[in-house]
Amino acid sequence: MILAHIDAVECGACNLEQIQKAIAYCRNTDASLMKDGRYPLESKDFMVSINERRTGKKEERMPEVHKECAELHYMVSGREYIGYYPDFGDNQVRMDCLREKDALFYEENPGSVEVMLPMMPGSYAIFFPNDVHRPFCQMDEPEHVKMIVIKIRMNTL
Repeated sequence: MILAHIDAVECGACNLEQIQKAIAYCRNTDASLMKDGRYPLESKDFMVSINERRTGKKEERMPEVHKECAELHYMVSGREYIGYYPDFGDNQVRMDCLREKDALFYEENPGSVEVMLPMMPGSYAIFFPNDVHRPFCQMDEPEHVKMIVIKIRMNTL
């Protein structure tokens, strides 16, 4: 997992070509007028979505992982927490959506040591296949958020 700000110099792990490309996309794209949905790019190895949601209580959000893709979450507007903890294989699957959208949703794991990552406009987080994450958790009160989510196929990294 990587947590950074779009205006900061990238860390060494961000030097991978596809991750650089994802960060550059976020820096160079004015998403303020883009609507919620998927946006095609040159290949299926790099997929962009605009996600507009309302944040809610942590308990109302499901922890998730992706097995085929890394995900970059870039906060365009609004504030949220994204829960994070490593996947040690002790999670129980609540919903298996691997075939449809490369996602496993987990039950609450009381043994996890979940950290709540603050996401503000300009911040981004990158989650890899063993990074359990729980997006759209409210900070103080529920609020509207808009983010760019970029899926990067792991076999291209």
